[in-house]
Amino acid sequence: MGTKSKKSRIYQTGWKFCAVFVLFISAFAIFICGVIFANVSDDWGKSILSEEDFYNTVEFQTEFYHALDSAILADVFYQSEAQIEAGEKVDREELLSGFKRYYSIIDGVITGNTQINDSYNGLIVYGVIPQTLQENFIEYEYLVETRLPQYRQMYIQNQLDDYRATVRSLETLKNFYYFVEDENGNLVAGNATRAEVNSKNHTIMLSAEFCSDNLAEKTQIEYSNYYLQNSPYRVYAAIDDPLQEGDVFYDLYQQFRLAKMSLPYLFSVSAIALLIFSMCLIYLLRVVGQKEKHGEIKYLFVDHIYNEIHLLLVFGFAAFSLFAALMLLRFILQEGIPFWSYVCITLLGILYMIDLAVGLSYILSLTRQIKGGILFRNTLVSVCLRKVASLFTGTTFRGWMILVMLAYGMGNCVLVFLMCLYWTSNYMLLFFIALLVFNVFCLYLFIRALRSLKRIMISARETSQGNFSYQLDLAEISPSFLNFAEDIANIQDGLKKAVEEAIKGERMKTELITNVSHDLKTPLTSIITYADLLKHQQLDNPVAQEYVEVLHVKSYRLKQLIEDLIEASKVSSGNIAVEKMRVDYRQLVMQAVGEMEEKLADAKLEFKLHCDAPILIDADGRHMWRILENILSNVVKYAMSGSRVYAEIYAKEGYGVLEMKNVSAAPIDFDAAHLTERFVRGDSARTTEGSGLGLSIAQSLAEVQGGHFDVQIDGDLFKAIVSIPLWMGEDPQSEQSEQFEQSAPSEIEATSQSDTQEKNI
Repeated sequence: MGTKSKKSRIYQTGWKFCAVFVLFISAFAIFICGVIFANVSDDWGKSILSEEDFYNTVEFQTEFYHALDSAILADVFYQSEAQIEAGEKVDREELLSGFKRYYSIIDGVITGNTQINDSYNGLIVYGVIPQTLQENFIEYEYLVETRLPQYRQMYIQNQLDDYRATVRSLETLKNFYYFVEDENGNLVAGNATRAEVNSKNHTIMLSAEFCSDNLAEKTQIEYSNYYLQNSPYRVYAAIDDPLQEGDVFYDLYQQFRLAKMSLPYLFSVSAIALLIFSMCLIYLLRVVGQKEKHGEIKYLFVDHIYNEIHLLLVFGFAAFSLFAALMLLRFILQEGIPFWSYVCITLLGILYMIDLAVGLSYILSLTRQIKGGILFRNTLVSVCLRKVASLFTGTTFRGWMILVMLAYGMGNCVLVFLMCLYWTSNYMLLFFIALLVFNVFCLYLFIRALRSLKRIMISARETSQGNFSYQLDLAEISPSFLNFAEDIANIQDGLKKAVEEAIKGERMKTELITNVSHDLKTPLTSIITYADLLKHQQLDNPVAQEYVEVLHVKSYRLKQLIEDLIEASKVSSGNIAVEKMRVDYRQLVMQAVGEMEEKLADAKLEFKLHCDAPILIDADGRHMWRILENILSNVVKYAMSGSRVYAEIYAKEGYGVLEMKNVSAAPIDFDAAHLTERFVRGDSARTTEGSGLGLSIAQSLAEVQGGHFDVQIDGDLFKAIVSIPLWMGEDPQSEQSEQFEQSAPSEIEATSQSDTQEKNI
């Protein structure tokens, strides 16, 4: 038992929540490691992973070539500020194209027939300017003479600014060494001597025809420079090893070193987090949807979404997330503002966790469906296939109807088309005969189907009339109605079995009542007999006489209780005969009151009856007598001494209604409906005589006659209402007295006060 409990513990909800929590924590750790790696690696790309030597990285070589470009630009192309100010470095074509673009000048007839002089302050005209373009020519000439010199000065100033910025950037490089020499080996410019450059381990020599690259073991980028290729100079450059602090090369090296040192820790944490993530995921896949091993699968709301729709929703959210993530990354990489970068990284993390939750929910949903064997059933394809298959599997005859109608229509269309096609041929008669045969055959099938439907209707009618022995021959039923016929046959079998079980139960109940009543009455009869014998004996002991009297009273009470119990059982089980006849409700009540006159007088109760006219009811006199006897007995037992009992008889909505009201001696502090239950008595202490079955028997006897028995309470006022269907036949007054004589259990003489509307007893 201990082992079983330990194994089932992994299926508990608490463990599942812990696994989900740890899974999300490990996934978040992987995300944090990724953010840290991206931050420390900066823009290193794959070099941070593939290269161990800083000098072999693309980033270093790119920065070195950028410094080399600056050196060539400053000392090979510009050379000095004096040459720039003299205009020697002006590119005529670049200057003029920029001037025309700046002033929106478009080449045409005027520019084709003119040329700007070498001083950039006038035009040389070679052709003839049309008269229509004279105004444009004058405007162009004005721009060249006045604006072009100004634009040239701006151009030269830009070159000066560029040269000075390049020189300043070179001065900040403490680890970059270079010198430039002409074709004769004479030193032109640089920040180091030949000996200093040659003493370095990482060097490069460039000229228009030759390149010697010893910068690194791996050359990631091929270098070329336009200005050097069009000059006779040679450039020698080198980089320090180790690097000195204080320039961009040293800062770049420190970033590379920090990134390389961080990688093992980041990869270790990521690997451990990934392992924990995988273990949690495997555990969830194992226990999801179950509370015990091999237990019932519990499905969630998402499991009822069709898998195709679920997959589209997941892919749609993934596409949206990818787009949002790319936008956030683009903002982080381009803007570079620290605060907003942190905000975007936070949003990226939230999006990452939401994506993880959606993906995990989808995977677990698929797992639950696979465990429950409903993965394919919960697809639109499966639903469509089942819908189509249901048309032809017998579960409904709609499929057969559709198939038959399509086949009938297509057959007639084809035959009529062939008749029209061969109207003048001998084949027309053949197709006409085929059309008749086809329709006769379809008519036969239709009549056969209707005959099957008729048999099914007959079987249903026989079943509704209680004839469960009627057998429906399924072999004669058309396939289109076969399933319908099987359902009717199954209903017949079910009803037959239910009726047999009910009859068996009633038989057992009757036998039980008979046997128990016999077994109880036999010893009780002996007790009553011997109690009577003892009562008539001359007993000298007065105490013994009291004991015999108590025994006599209680034995008779027990006998009455057993008789009430047997009668209640018979009435409730329906095992009682009902012989209805015409009965005068008023006369019957008066006779019952006369029978109970002595008991009413002993209880000091005054009875008042109100009835405007004789009320004839359709009832069994013996059962009605027992109902009235039980009601009056209840009044005698529980009515307040010295009070009045009111009875009113009237007709209402097809019923003869008797209302009998009395004031209870004890407070009525319970529900009225509770009084008609078995073994319920008016006094909770159960000190009065009675079995608690009187009102229950009265209710059952009223219901077997098609009537109603109801009890109402208003404070301490108790009201019993007996409603019996009215007599709908003729009303011969001569037979009425005779019927009352037959309905009463004893000979009771009718009183002469039968026509009075109110009687006091």
